Amino acid sequence: MSEILEMKKINKYFGDFHALKDIDFSVQDGETVAIIGPSGSGKSTLLRCINCLTRITSGTISLNGTTFVDTPEGGAAKYILDKALKSVISETGMVFQHFNLFPHMTCLDNVTYAPIKVKKIPKEKAVARAEELLDLVGMLDHKDQYPEMISGGQKQRVAIARGLAMDPKIMLFDEPTSALDPEITGEVLGVMKSLAEQHVTMIVVTHEMGFAREVADRVVFMNQGELLESGTSDEIFTHPKSQRLQEFLSSMIR
Repeated sequence: MSEILEMKKINKYFGDFHALKDIDFSVQDGETVAIIGPSGSGKSTLLRCINCLTRITSGTISLNGTTFVDTPEGGAAKYILDKALKSVISETGMVFQHFNLFPHMTCLDNVTYAPIKVKKIPKEKAVARAEELLDLVGMLDHKDQYPEMISGGQKQRVAIARGLAMDPKIMLFDEPTSALDPEITGEVLGVMKSLAEQHVTMIVVTHEMGFAREVADRVVFMNQGELLESGTSDEIFTHPKSQRLQEFLSSMIR
């Protein structure tokens, strides 16, 4: 497997607050990585650094073989020019906690918007691909409905289809089920599990320990801005090394 993402010595400050501390993190092509940890540990910040929604203070990030930010000795992080950066970042797909669908657009239009506007894909081709993806996530019958007409779980499935529509090299999920009622969380996790089975490269920030344990090829544990442990689900859940991870798991798994 080839490396899709490599992050080296990542530091992020928000003012005086040191949110990410010297993090080294990489993801292989086709791998599903779950990031777990307590609230405020830096999980979402790390994820947002990958697609530049948050910019790092120092470190190096390479995506699909292109280094888009580097840090000279003793200096601050330096990003490549905006046009080139947008091209690299277009290879990521993002699914947010609160869906972020355009309320004035139908489900179909939400999925076709970026491919048409950003990638300049002909509308007919974009619509055909969008319908294929909506079918994949079980939402094709709702393609002409607006977000206000469908449930939270259905919105999140449309958001997943929208992320996939750009044919990204890597999909990023930021706690995709945290805003959902427990009974509909399963339908979204089911879609994500099917993507993992198709070897879609995914990084999933999640509080769903069952999903992390069952689906992830690798699990990463973060605490107070540090990457404390990384390993297979068996290594993390059955044989945790650090006291802090043991405490976290005992609080999450009852």
